[in-house]
Amino acid sequence: MQNINIINSTAADLKDLVKNSALTVEGLATKSIPDFVAWIENHTPLKNRNVYVTSGKLVNSEWNLHGRNAYSDDLNLVSVKLDDMEDFNKIIMPRFDVGGRWMDDIHDNNVRRERNR
Repeated sequence: MQNINIINSTAADLKDLVKNSALTVEGLATKSIPDFVAWIENHTPLKNRNVYVTSGKLVNSEWNLHGRNAYSDDLNLVSVKLDDMEDFNKIIMPRFDVGGRWMDDIHDNNVRRERNR
């Protein structure tokens, strides 16, 4: 089995994950990443087994989140780019079973909540 490339996200990676609408699970423990990758691969092959781990601290800083709208600094957002999947359409509905969301939706919802605080 091919190894998983775990990438600790930078600010540039986070912007790219939003732009790519990456499949994201908030709060996933890093020890569960192999299970998450296996779940994806049960639905569609991966071209690249790159998994991005973004800290809540980075998200708060980049998206200017505060108070109740902010993430815990040590909470992970774990993402896989749609471009790295053979056919992301095969995970559109099943993603709800694992709490998967699109990173652009996560971004837009947080920015909207921050504006309305």
